[in-house]
Amino acid sequence: MPAIHDVLQRFRPAGAPGPAAAVPADRRAALEEELAPVFTGLEDAEADWRRIVSEARDRARVLEETARAEAAGLVEQARSAAAGERASAEAEVRHAAEGEDRALLSAADDEANRIRAVASSRLDGLVARAVGLVGSFVDDTWTPP
Repeated sequence: MPAIHDVLQRFRPAGAPGPAAAVPADRRAALEEELAPVFTGLEDAEADWRRIVSEARDRARVLEETARAEAAGLVEQARSAAAGERASAEAEVRHAAEGEDRALLSAADDEANRIRAVASSRLDGLVARAVGLVGSFVDDTWTPP
């Protein structure tokens, strides 16, 4: 069954019979003429877009090169600082070790002095005892030649 629209199209006015009084309108040309300013504006917008993209790429390259240079500088600074920090840490450890050495030597000297004092206080008694023992050996077993 035909749609209502198709049925009504049959009764559409077709114009007066006879030769045409005017040239039919060129709808395509009319649309192109109507849209020409829009397309011209789009061409301008596309040119702006291309310019902006080009500038952005150039700026990105500059930023990347700058960042690479800064990174290289930071790496070099870090290497230099690391060498200094190593030297500082080494000096700190050496200083601490020297302090420990001094403390150990001082403790050893104190212990040696204590041992000398004990030995000195006991020496007279031990010498007397040794002399007494030797004397007892001499008296008991020794005979002069």
